Amino acid sequence: MKFGIIANPKSGATSVARKAETLRKASQILGGDTVLAGLDTTSREEFLLCAQDLAEKVDVMIVAGGDGTFSDIINAVGSDVTLSYMPLGSGCALRYALDLPPQVTRIARQIRDGRLHDLDLILCDESVKAFMASVGLEADILHRRETLQAGGVRGPHAYAMATFGSFFADLERTDMTITVDDRTFVVPGAVTAIVTKIAYYGYNMKIVPDAVFDDRRLHLLAINSGWAELVQSLATSFMEGNRFGRHEKGRQIRIAMSQPRHAQTDGNLYRQGTEFNFRVLPRALKMWY
Repeated sequence: MKFGIIANPKSGATSVARKAETLRKASQILGGDTVLAGLDTTSREEFLLCAQDLAEKVDVMIVAGGDGTFSDIINAVGSDVTLSYMPLGSGCALRYALDLPPQVTRIARQIRDGRLHDLDLILCDESVKAFMASVGLEADILHRRETLQAGGVRGPHAYAMATFGSFFADLERTDMTITVDDRTFVVPGAVTAIVTKIAYYGYNMKIVPDAVFDDRRLHLLAINSGWAELVQSLATSFMEGNRFGRHEKGRQIRIAMSQPRHAQTDGNLYRQGTEFNFRVLPRALKMWY
């Protein structure tokens, strides 16, 4: 088994040199012929071209980065490519969804001794693949953060200011008409609607506890709670798992609103619109771990 690591130089807070040293140790565990690539790339486009090239040369391509990096990769390479994952970002929901240990060297041993898993993905609007998407609050925070970054506010300050703005300032609730397979219902004054294949958000927050990566279903959580209940749901997600909101599951989900809202996929701002369509892609992700 020949492994290759595609590493995002911009993921996480550590320097490129520190990433390179950490990943060299992982490479030694994986085998002497393991290829390490990507750390010298200077743009998203160059990084994805590097990943496409590496995918043709190895049996398993290990994505070293955050959730957004992994999302970029699954949209850049074919579904026949076998992937694995080493978290280098901050929250890294995938780390918890795959039950990976915190140390990169332990993850390397687990990958070396791993096996193939056929997992599902979400197809958003027949165009973008994801393992988690949402319409509303989370995407609004990302949009606000991007606006702040464009104005020169960087790092944790931008995220904190964006979160405060969404939670406590002027996020507009909206009625959402949601169709799950052949069932249609309205969620009045919705804050967010999450469509996911995994139970976790970052930092081990179990937001949609019934979600499963390989059950051939999409899992929906629609929330229209007040702010006090919303904060409580975040607190319980660190323990037994969130049970607030409306939980549904099915193969196809449509979310429609009268007012446009932002959507995000895997931590990346997706688009703004009044209608979003999602369907499950069974066994679309080949993962080795």
